[in-house]
Amino acid sequence: MSKLHLRVWSLLPCLSLVLMLGCADDRGNASGEGSSTATETAGDGDGDGDGATQTTGDGDGDGDGDGDPGDGDGDGDGDGDGDVDPEFAVGFDVRNVDPSPAQLGSVYLGGFGAPFVGGPATAIHDSLYARSMAVGIGDEGVIFTVVDAIGMGNQWTRAIRSQAANLTGLSEDRIIIATTHSHSGPDFQGLWGGVGDSYRTKVTVETVGSMLAAWETRQPAELSVSNSTAANKNRRDWPMTDDTVFVLQAHRKSDAGLLGTMMSFAAHPVIIGADNTELSRDYCGYAVDTLEASTGAPVVFFNGILGDVSPSVPEGMYADDFERAEAYGSYVAAQAQLMLADAVPVEPILVHDYAEWELPVDNALFNLAGQLGILDYDFIQNGLTSTVITQAAYVRLGTQAQIVAFPGESLTRCGLPIKDAMTAPYKAVLGNAGDALGYFVPSDEWMTGLNDDYEEGVSLGETVADTTRDEIIQMINEDPG
Repeated sequence: MSKLHLRVWSLLPCLSLVLMLGCADDRGNASGEGSSTATETAGDGDGDGDGATQTTGDGDGDGDGDGDPGDGDGDGDGDGDGDVDPEFAVGFDVRNVDPSPAQLGSVYLGGFGAPFVGGPATAIHDSLYARSMAVGIGDEGVIFTVVDAIGMGNQWTRAIRSQAANLTGLSEDRIIIATTHSHSGPDFQGLWGGVGDSYRTKVTVETVGSMLAAWETRQPAELSVSNSTAANKNRRDWPMTDDTVFVLQAHRKSDAGLLGTMMSFAAHPVIIGADNTELSRDYCGYAVDTLEASTGAPVVFFNGILGDVSPSVPEGMYADDFERAEAYGSYVAAQAQLMLADAVPVEPILVHDYAEWELPVDNALFNLAGQLGILDYDFIQNGLTSTVITQAAYVRLGTQAQIVAFPGESLTRCGLPIKDAMTAPYKAVLGNAGDALGYFVPSDEWMTGLNDDYEEGVSLGETVADTTRDEIIQMINEDPG
């Protein structure tokens, strides 16, 4: 099994001056080679992956340790110690990714029924977006981006991450691309008909542009985090779901103005039904619109541990599915707002890790579609069988928040053990992030008749959930903080 780990963190100024000087001028090439280990608390900065690298300030904003000319002490802060307190820098960006009228006929909706049966979209009911949040300390950081779509094949995500890395100077493992999983969104997986080349190019360009803009517009910021809950339900008859609404906000340091919000909540965006032919963000879009209207700043919405989770729409009389989706989205946004006043400040520490591993593609239909070139995925063909290399990312912000990017739709009993492995008081598992490889069903739940084994039919195979859960938990456990 191939594996890649990379961890980066910035340390508080209470570390010794000797340690800071030993790393300040030798920060490495961020190539992601090698692997980090849980026992190392400081790296050698040579970029070979055998330790953690550090981000430390010098007082003049360029990170080179030379300070402002004429300040007398070489660090720009007047105390002669060569460092300044670290601080978060955060940026947001929102880009429209609607198809043009000419492109619309090539855009198939994803999420319901057999391939090509639903036909192309007939209209745009509510606009689609790429939304990005960049979080960094100094020159290091992470970009979180989510697109309103059912999912993205790895041909898409590799192209987007590569282009964004080239433009931002970040390594590809620092770039997290996810989808909201709207079943009325465009099919970027190729499972239901896909999209045309022209629209594919537009989405790629705009998504990369959103990532770059968020990174380049970062401002000194303070982060705060809070949790709430909202109603959802388990469609495989388990008595539990992850009903947490995770909310991370960034305020400008200069005037405390709100820069934007990241939120995560788990529920399938299937309120708008299979008979719909108009592009829509489903309830996710209404949640974003409601929270943006109340806060006056961008909102980036990620779905969570959603594999076996359905929405619980408030009781009421609704004219159509769009009104039902609006009611649920507005409700989720209102639940998020309940706890904003009690948000907890986040220390300016950023820890990042990344892992790659190989999964078997045991699903016969996936194998056949891959061999026929129908899917927007690159599988590794081995005769009549195939495998796929996937990945996950881990981010810790201060000691308050831990975030994992999960490469598909984790079922509740796969995702909750991942959250249980985290020790921070606020935690999120971002679904369909980094990859969109279908359902991840725990092996002890495989083909047991739950939900008529629907999720098993859209899964790579019996072992993939256990393997993925264990890989991610290993990353979490290797965080020495």
